[in-house]
Amino acid sequence: MNICIIGLGILGITYGSVLSDSDVNISCIDTDEETIDMLNEGELPVYEPGLKALVSTSVSTGRLCFSSNIRNAIKKSEIIFITCEVPTDDHDFPDLRFMKPIAQSIGSHMESYVTVVIKSTVPPGTCQIIQQTIKKALDDREVEIPFDVISNPDFARKGSMIKDCLVPDMVVIGSDSLEAVERLKRLYDTLHVREENYVITDPQSAEMIKYGVNAFLATKLSFINELALLCENANANIIDVSNGMGRDERIGPGFLEAGPGYGGSDLPKDSKALVEIARAYGEDFMVLKGAILANEKQKNKMVEKIKRVLGNLEGKTIGVLGLSYKPETTDMREAPSINIIKGLVTGGAKIRIYCPEGSQEAKWRLHNEKDEITYCHDVYDAAEKADALVLITSWREFKGMDHERVLSVMKDRFFFDFRNLFGEDPPKGFVYSGLGIPEKEIK
Repeated sequence: MNICIIGLGILGITYGSVLSDSDVNISCIDTDEETIDMLNEGELPVYEPGLKALVSTSVSTGRLCFSSNIRNAIKKSEIIFITCEVPTDDHDFPDLRFMKPIAQSIGSHMESYVTVVIKSTVPPGTCQIIQQTIKKALDDREVEIPFDVISNPDFARKGSMIKDCLVPDMVVIGSDSLEAVERLKRLYDTLHVREENYVITDPQSAEMIKYGVNAFLATKLSFINELALLCENANANIIDVSNGMGRDERIGPGFLEAGPGYGGSDLPKDSKALVEIARAYGEDFMVLKGAILANEKQKNKMVEKIKRVLGNLEGKTIGVLGLSYKPETTDMREAPSINIIKGLVTGGAKIRIYCPEGSQEAKWRLHNEKDEITYCHDVYDAAEKADALVLITSWREFKGMDHERVLSVMKDRFFFDFRNLFGEDPPKGFVYSGLGIPEKEIK
């Protein structure tokens, strides 16, 4: 079977590598020649644990190739996955400006039946738009070639993309064609998908499921983050509160860890997009709008907390641990670290940063603050002569840092743990401040 994947972000690269481990040939296509050259040289434009080795293995088998020749790939493919980026316009509404030309190309170059699978996150009705675009291109050629368009949104998480693609918790397929559904399921049978993990529905519902999942997770995170702020004032412990709430099977333990706010490429964008999609259908999504506002408030509250403890920030040196919005990724899109660092710099602080993978992206995202920022090569370098340490992202290596060594190079002893990485066992010697932990437990 010949398969084409169009769009080489982390999603397209991962699915291409995972599927090529089966007895299929994968052509991964993108218009960015620099990305294609990088991949053909064995380098990746993104960081994901284990992905570089998997790509190398898949290419060596001859079943995976990277190219910008979309015409040839479409002509020989039986299934075409669309994994391109779906940005939002100035009003946060999803913009299909990258996807429509792909549909046009499919209609212009296909020579036999194809199943077109949309894995990108798209608003309800997109399958119909893509179907119409392909049909118009076929009509312009004055040919009739059958095809199907399926919604098959992706739920893989950055940091565990390979595992989530290989062993997905859920595979949503939205189509009006049972034959197309079975064709896609036969491909997924080469992975580790159990029959009970399939959700088969219509295209519009499949498209809405992805937005619903991300928006709900964003709401859940905003809720627990605001509850953590309340716990600080009410002398309650958010770690115990979260544990208790998570034991209620109606709630569940997932996404109940308090933090400085959510970020990344999915939750912020998709939450705002769903608000605008609702507005387009005449609905005011008040709960979700509140979650979005609460998330921005949470980031600002972290700066206020640091100022409240340290007092005047002018001339203070602050070590920041972690930049990416979550561990095991370089992604800094809407990461809380950006707001926190900018707020500290505005207050007059000098910043020393260490992040295992996020520094390169930070250098352009924090370009305006570059004169106040030093990028460091490890935790101890970031702690050098610092008045305080601020842990923003819970990379595993931070858990294992040598506390005595850190203290020995710091100027003062303040430690802000905004992920409660040490919340149940605060490190000795520091003036420790967790998130949502009462003052009596700060040591």
